[in-house]
Amino acid sequence: MKIAIVEDQKVEQERLTKYIKDYCHSIQRSVEITCFNDGIDITSDYHHRFNIIYLDVEMEIMDGMTTAQKIRAVDKDVLLVFVTNHSQVAIQGYAVEAIDFLLKPLSNFVFEEHFKKMLRKLPTPEEEQQYLYVKNKASTFKIAQKEIYYIESEGHQLHIHSKQETITISNTLKNMEQLLDKKSFFRSNSGYIVNLAYVEKIEGNLAYIQGEPLQISRPRKKDFLTALTNYIGDTLL
Repeated sequence: MKIAIVEDQKVEQERLTKYIKDYCHSIQRSVEITCFNDGIDITSDYHHRFNIIYLDVEMEIMDGMTTAQKIRAVDKDVLLVFVTNHSQVAIQGYAVEAIDFLLKPLSNFVFEEHFKKMLRKLPTPEEEQQYLYVKNKASTFKIAQKEIYYIESEGHQLHIHSKQETITISNTLKNMEQLLDKKSFFRSNSGYIVNLAYVEKIEGNLAYIQGEPLQISRPRKKDFLTALTNYIGDTLL
């Protein structure tokens, strides 16, 4: 679980960080917290990597509401929570689909009750692993692994072919292999990683997915067929 705190007061940053770490430790859930001192710090190079973002409303350069608007424009999934001295902010928060509002000074009891609600809205660690997060120059994408047909390497770029669209990013197949479910995906040669769920047939050294013939290298063919057999066997259990 990844959480961002956007707060210009150091003491408030530390208080919220402690509350989060203490509660996550009590339920044995891992958490990674990143602190930003102003809204402009998080929006200048925003990545779709946070599950929850806590936003102070009043900050010197970019206020919390403006920050939330910029984040929401590129990230529809992240949970936004305002931390403020003013209860009337709740009305403005509806415009950016804020999920909750916390009033300062924040107590540990109030935070724990709030955080329990947040966790119920988040995917479990197991569910989170079912998604692939990738970024290109235009956008950041959250892709369900089960909807990926195959990944194709071309030069220094990868084309991720999925049910929704084909996304092109700068990365390597080696890196992708580390992120994908090893039971469902297999690297058929130096140019492709295929989702075994969509293999329609095997003809010679070709695996067909959505009608596309994808090459299986000779050295990998035996292991590919074993992986495919194991995958089919697991789905039939």
